Amino acid sequence: MTETVRVYLGLFGVAFFWGTSWAASKIGLQEFSPLQLTIVRFVVASVIFYFMTRVFYKDCVIEKRDKMRIWLLGLLGVSIYFMLQHIGLDMTTTVNSSILIATNPIFTMFLSAKLFRQEELTYGGIFGALLAFFGVFLIFTGGKGISIGRNTLFGDLLMLLNSLVWALFSVLGKDVVDKYDPFVVMAYAYLYGTITMLPFAFTPGFAASLKAASITTWAAVIYLALFCSVYSYYMWYRGIRALGASRTAMFNYINPVIAVIIGIVFLKEAWNLFTIIGGALVFVGVYITSGSNGILRKRKSQNSTLKQGAYK
Repeated sequence: MTETVRVYLGLFGVAFFWGTSWAASKIGLQEFSPLQLTIVRFVVASVIFYFMTRVFYKDCVIEKRDKMRIWLLGLLGVSIYFMLQHIGLDMTTTVNSSILIATNPIFTMFLSAKLFRQEELTYGGIFGALLAFFGVFLIFTGGKGISIGRNTLFGDLLMLLNSLVWALFSVLGKDVVDKYDPFVVMAYAYLYGTITMLPFAFTPGFAASLKAASITTWAAVIYLALFCSVYSYYMWYRGIRALGASRTAMFNYINPVIAVIIGIVFLKEAWNLFTIIGGALVFVGVYITSGSNGILRKRKSQNSTLKQGAYK
C-alpha cells in the first residue's frame, strides 16, 4: 500500500469521525454547556498530544520563528474557529450553517492556488468542488433552498468567516508541515490554541459540572478528544503535506454525508430523493477533484520543497 493510499484512507477516517462528532457532542451536552464541552475536549486532547510528543518525538526541535507561526495556526484552527462556530450556530439556522460551512473547500482551493501559489487551479478541480457543494446543498435543503434574512444575517456571516478561517488554517499550515512532522505541528498548534481558550474555563459552574459529569459523558469527551481532535487534526495536516490543501479540504464534503447516514440509520431521521442525489454528487465531486494524477496539481516549486524539509 502506497503512502498516498494510506493518506486517502486516513482522510476517510477523518470524515467518519468528524461526521460522528455531532452524536458524541450531543451526549456530552447533556451535562456540559457547549463552551464547557469544547474546553474539556481541548484540554484532554492537548494532554494526549503532549505525552505522545514527549514519547515519540522527543528529539524534534521547533525553531523559534516557526513556533510563532504554529501559535497562529492554533489560534485559527482551534480558538477562533470554534468560537466563531459556537456564536454563529446560535444566530442562524442549522441548514444555513451546514451550507455555509461547506464553502470551506472552495475558499481553500482559491487561497491555495491564487493567493499562496501552492497549487494549480483547473476547471476540473473547480467543477468537482462546485458539484460536491451542490450535493451538500441538496442534502440539507431537500431542494427547497435556504432562508437568509435580517434575523440570521449576522450568524450567516460568522459561519462564512468560520469557513474562511479553516481554509487559512489549512493553507498556512502547508509550509510548516513540509518542514516538520505533521503530528508535532498539530500537537503544538492544539496546545497553543487550548492555552488561548483556557480563560473561558473560569466561568460559574464549570468546576461543579466537571465533578458531576457521568462516565458516559467522559466517554464522549474522550472520543471527541482522541478521535475527532488528536487523530483527525493530525491526519488533516498529514493529508495537506502529502496531497496539498485543496484536495485534503474536499474531504470536508464527506463529513455531512456521514452525519446524515448515521441520523437515518440510527435515529430514523427523514430522508428523500434529494438526500440520495446529494450524497452521490458529493462523492463524485470529491473523486473528480482528488482523482488520479491530481486534477489540482502541486506546483513544481512545491514538489522540490517537499524533498528538503526538516522532518525527523
